[in-house]
Amino acid sequence: MSADLSRLKASARRLRDLHRPGDPLLLVNAWDAETARRAEAAGSKAVATSSAAIAGASGRTDDNSAGRAAFDALATISAAVSVPVTADLEGGYGLTGAELVDALLGAGAVGCNLEDTDHARGDQLLGAEQNARYLAEVRAAADGRGVPVVVNARIDTIIRSKERDAAVVFDETVRRAKLYLEAGADCVYPIGLRDPDIARRIVDAVGGWVNVNPSAPLSALADAGVARVSFGAGPFFWLMGDFQRRAGNALGGDAAAFG
Repeated sequence: MSADLSRLKASARRLRDLHRPGDPLLLVNAWDAETARRAEAAGSKAVATSSAAIAGASGRTDDNSAGRAAFDALATISAAVSVPVTADLEGGYGLTGAELVDALLGAGAVGCNLEDTDHARGDQLLGAEQNARYLAEVRAAADGRGVPVVVNARIDTIIRSKERDAAVVFDETVRRAKLYLEAGADCVYPIGLRDPDIARRIVDAVGGWVNVNPSAPLSALADAGVARVSFGAGPFFWLMGDFQRRAGNALGGDAAAFG
């Protein structure tokens, strides 16, 4: 085994070990080398990227069209830190499972999010069975490379529903979660899920790792048995909003707007 492959395999195992139901991995998502370094310096045991944040920072749209640019950005982030990196790869950019895994590992990352929005139709969901087949392809490719890549299957039922209510789409969320875990995903991520009670019900129903978004107190989500909590693009949008506010103050004559 090459040194690089051995290093990736060890990093993937570290990332996998950080997923502990009841003691979740907390991820403040980064979008460039500096935010990744800052997250690590703050004590993060792994670094996750946000595709929406990377797209926003580079002037692109977050619509599964990044292609090679996504892996170029990922390689820069991975090289900046010593902890495992897991990447938001949207819908896979039209790559086969093998192509995606090779690009992911080539960029130095050992985990990935893959979502089930049908980007060709905008706000529609892919068929669950179709998406499960793709996840199985990714799993098989990772296993074939000998690296236990952590596959996090994002479920977009909540954000694509009219009500954006986790309770309304609970049954479909659970159905998809079970299919994706059976296909080889390690973790499922019903994005937009913050309610600890519903999170507990999903954890109990699917019997696998569940990733949620933060709500206060975080201890309630831990008590619900989740294995991972992601802040997503929230830090990026918060900081950009704060920058705009301070810039406005500075341009209005406030010399102390930036400290």
